Amino acid sequence: MARMSERLFVCGTSFRRVGFGRMGGFVLGPDDAEGRAALKACIGAEEVVYLATCNRVEIYALLPDGTPAEPESLAFRVACFFAERGAHVGSEDLFAHSGEAALQHLFRVAASLDSLVVGETEIAGQLRRARDADRSAGRCGKVLSKLVDTALATSRRIRSETGVGRTHCSVATIALQKIRKHFGSDGPGVAVAIGVGDMSRKVAQALKTTPSKLIVVNRTRSRAEDFCAQHGGLPRSLEQFQQNPPAWIDLLFTAAAAENPVVLPEHLAPALAARAKAGVPQPLIVVDLGLPRDVDPAVDALPGVLVVSMAQLESLSQEREVSLAVEARAAGVIVNAAVSSVLREERFRSLAAESARALLSSRLQHLAPQDAETIRRYVEGLAGRMARQPIEQAG
Repeated sequence: MARMSERLFVCGTSFRRVGFGRMGGFVLGPDDAEGRAALKACIGAEEVVYLATCNRVEIYALLPDGTPAEPESLAFRVACFFAERGAHVGSEDLFAHSGEAALQHLFRVAASLDSLVVGETEIAGQLRRARDADRSAGRCGKVLSKLVDTALATSRRIRSETGVGRTHCSVATIALQKIRKHFGSDGPGVAVAIGVGDMSRKVAQALKTTPSKLIVVNRTRSRAEDFCAQHGGLPRSLEQFQQNPPAWIDLLFTAAAAENPVVLPEHLAPALAARAKAGVPQPLIVVDLGLPRDVDPAVDALPGVLVVSMAQLESLSQEREVSLAVEARAAGVIVNAAVSSVLREERFRSLAAESARALLSSRLQHLAPQDAETIRRYVEGLAGRMARQPIEQAG
């Protein structure tokens, strides 16, 4: 029988490859059970965990015993699946790993070492919820479930033993830090949030402690209404915002994942005119987390506007990553040790199972099938416990 690592496959993409604007083409909604089942069938997997966040989509798959985990061939299947659903999939848009490389990737993702902001606190919870959803639906079984648990345990160890998790941080928190620094404890007078994803949710939560007025804009007004019912704010459709822009804006925050800019200079014209007439010295702050950008680059040159783009936030996160370089290396050592431990345990179990089968088929043929299976399981379990001992004790 093939070892688990030989049957493991991961394929996915991220904003670094396709930009935020095209990420939506790879996202299967949380209620799209049919689509997720079809993806599992397309890969030919026994188990899957489908992970979708604001900046990555990844599919972890356990292939049937005897099925070769060929990354290029399987990635082509995944590409065809999303292309048939309307996504634009280029030749370099997907990555794919199998075997030990797939294990390494999973553990690094769980530890936030593969995140835009190293040490961000959201990815572990997102991975756990993705696993739980697929397990509840019967798409994820014991093998992938245990593997995710091990990756999450490694992530917790990294946070307790290194400085990677010293500060709770994410792209949204970096943006919020800049917002707080500019507006102070009172917050912006009028804030506009375009999009209803996790980043807009964080903005809404941060503004709840201020007297700020929040306008929530979404292409579909009903989704904006649902968002406001839960997090507060006044709902507007994107069409309403564009046709009748607010007369006053202090902060515009957008993470809309649009193919083309949704905020043009004319959409800010009324607010800029009002601010100039009132003699407000502070600029209108525009935080654009879209890749490609949600805000027309022409807005950058408007007087009275200060634009904070994803590229700037990525630069800030890279500065933070440099400051965490030593801690990240220490975290990488822990990841490597954890992956080696998983491989060692499955190696021990595999050898023990082979030895037990040889013994049962030669000298213990007289045993009843149930007794033989009990012995085999005991030997394999004992081998697993031995493999989990420190190397100097395991021998």
